[in-house]
Amino acid sequence: MGEAGKNGAPLRIALVLRGIEERQGTGVYTRNLTDELLAMDRKNEYVLFYSNPDLLGHYSQYDNVTERVLRAPGKLLWDQIAVPLAAAQEGVDLIFHPKFTVPLLSRRPTVMTIHGSTWFVHPELYTRAAIAYIKLFMPLYCRKARYIISNSDLTSGDFIRLVNVPPAKVQTIHLGCNKEFHAITDRVHLEDVRRRYALPEKFILAVSRYDPRKNFKNMIAAFRALRQRIPCKLVVTGLRCEKYREEYALDADGTADDVQFLGWIEHDDLPAIYNLAHCMFFPSVYEEFGIPSCEAMACGCPPVISKTGALPEIAADAGVLVDPFDPDDMATALERIWTDDAFRAEHARRSLERAKAFTWRGCAEKTLKVFEGVMSGALPPHD
Repeated sequence: MGEAGKNGAPLRIALVLRGIEERQGTGVYTRNLTDELLAMDRKNEYVLFYSNPDLLGHYSQYDNVTERVLRAPGKLLWDQIAVPLAAAQEGVDLIFHPKFTVPLLSRRPTVMTIHGSTWFVHPELYTRAAIAYIKLFMPLYCRKARYIISNSDLTSGDFIRLVNVPPAKVQTIHLGCNKEFHAITDRVHLEDVRRRYALPEKFILAVSRYDPRKNFKNMIAAFRALRQRIPCKLVVTGLRCEKYREEYALDADGTADDVQFLGWIEHDDLPAIYNLAHCMFFPSVYEEFGIPSCEAMACGCPPVISKTGALPEIAADAGVLVDPFDPDDMATALERIWTDDAFRAEHARRSLERAKAFTWRGCAEKTLKVFEGVMSGALPPHD
């Protein structure tokens, strides 16, 4: 390990990819960051650690990549025992875990990415067991990590304030947006997607998996208030989102007549659905980044978003900000963007411009600089 990274010497980097198959945010981050790192960096060597043997060979086109499957009974032992043992066997210089953990017993420098601080800010949204685990292990992970990457300035600030992470030890690197999310001009394709999903001519799109953090209770209260003012339609996508229908009694007052649940939508069709939507409604309680807001902006779909969390940081002036705890405030914002064409057009223009700031190539380039900075001794900076 001695001279690795110094004077431009190649590194041997372990990527811990236990979560690469997850559908949600951390999985999206892990897949896209790995894709971009391996595509652009031909100088350094990478050792990929999988938990699923079906992934072997996924990156076999790269001659600077080694792929290994690690086995252990449970995630904790996989992260804390299997990973450092394999890293030692492979002679890696640095271990990178894209999902807020590091092997505590490893002697090698480690870098991890933290994707949010909701455990500390809104502990009521988690089980007691989850909170106990985080309170015990997260401070240990933060102390052990040589350097920490954060997905937003909000997350960086929360960890500095709540977990006592030194400011010099954490850096914000915003996530990217997949290239398939863009403005679509092919009307034939758009209308084909509209037909296949039986989408209304004009609708509000909500991207909300079944999760209390997504604030569906107040979202549907806002939509109910909006329905009292103007005729409108709501389309909801997300993993298990159809469970909301019964939980919030949408059939009882006829609200279900104007709400359509699509469930999980694969990326093949989701960009077209963003393009067809009049706006995207995302009043999450405390989003630490908010990939759906990036996807919507890249498609020219103006986001109506919470003024809490990191959503204002990500959307900047493209977002229409609302109080996620005030259904009337949300209904008023939705009514304006539904009825004011000039207002909507301006936010659609701002959305397309703002989305240019979020690319996976940019995320990968900054992440690689972190790896090289850690190994050269430049990171964390010394007083």
